[in-house]
Amino acid sequence: MFNLSEFQDTDSADVVIKHPATGAPTEAVVTVAGPEHPKRKAIVFDRQRKLRRHLTKTGKLEFTDPAEEEVEETDLLAVCTLGWSGIAVDGKEVPYSREAAAKLYADPALRWFRAQVKAALEEKELFIKPSSKN
Repeated sequence: MFNLSEFQDTDSADVVIKHPATGAPTEAVVTVAGPEHPKRKAIVFDRQRKLRRHLTKTGKLEFTDPAEEEVEETDLLAVCTLGWSGIAVDGKEVPYSREAAAKLYADPALRWFRAQVKAALEEKELFIKPSSKN
């Protein structure tokens, strides 16, 4: 029998950033909000509410502009980034802030960094840990 209570969802997880060319782990670590984190749930639920209001009002599903979607995704990534360590640009350490995260995720030269963090947010297993009840 598989005991479900041996595991629990966690609010956040640390993601080790990998070298973009070799895939080797680096010293850079980004802490991201899991699906159950209040900040992440708030932004996701807000977007769902907007879509539902529009659909209820017009009866039509409306697609947003791709440029607008990119801005929304950047905002989601920034909100879901709770902190980091070992992040530098041009040899200078970048202190964590939501604004700094948004700036890095919006930088076209750093799409590989954005892609790694985005992929981590979708990795459900990253946000499951053994229960302390064991």
